[in-house]
Amino acid sequence: MATCYDINTYKDFEIIWIDKNTHQPKDMDSVTFELYHYQEAQPGIITVPVKEPYIITEGITDMLDVASIENNLGIAIDVDVIVDLNIIATQLAGLGCPPNDFVVCGTGNKVSIVNGYKKAALSACELAALINIGSEGVGATGYHAYSQDGFLVLRGDYTGSAAYIEIGSGNMNSVLGVIYGLTSYGSDTRLIFDITPQPMTRISTGRYVYPNVALFEPYYTLEERYFVLFRGTDPVTLIPEIYEEDFALIEARSDDFNYSFIK
Repeated sequence: MATCYDINTYKDFEIIWIDKNTHQPKDMDSVTFELYHYQEAQPGIITVPVKEPYIITEGITDMLDVASIENNLGIAIDVDVIVDLNIIATQLAGLGCPPNDFVVCGTGNKVSIVNGYKKAALSACELAALINIGSEGVGATGYHAYSQDGFLVLRGDYTGSAAYIEIGSGNMNSVLGVIYGLTSYGSDTRLIFDITPQPMTRISTGRYVYPNVALFEPYYTLEERYFVLFRGTDPVTLIPEIYEEDFALIEARSDDFNYSFIK
């Protein structure tokens, strides 16, 4: 079970090397400290460069074409999704998106008829919901859409370096600021060094410290499990030795109920 440390605090990491025969502390050569975590396999992710609002015109800029490929599994999905602007006009609340004041330019309305075409001014959340739903039962397939900080994001359903998503020739590309052929590959599970091997400071016989590690957000997060390796070489046998510990980060504990039991 991993040790828990408070996030947004400083931590000293310490190791005491014990001789297996004498059971006494012993000095080591080349003592180092390293800290790392693992990043899970990721899917391809495309964040469009244009921020909300998105002005979508029915029959003109209402179609998104995204291909989702997973080469190891032999999966290739290419679906044209046409967003249904009628949902905005009749079932907007059902999308569960935050309210906004986006309107079609020159009309003052969220949905309007301009030059004979239906237009809608959509937030990233609203557009993502319409892409996922699609029309006539054909919505996002092999990927899903969501909003992040006012931008539309497309995330593939398959992870790993053999998977990717690719933008096709949909007429919505001009609204989103993406081009045909834009591709994002996934990645395999990776070891990420938060602190590469660093020399430790000797405090006393067998005792070494790597002090003042800043476990602060956003560089460190509550979602990750972190691993520490202490490496050293026995100066007599020249045999390398390794000790390992792991930890997770938790929210800082409240000091509201601190009691002393010492009278």
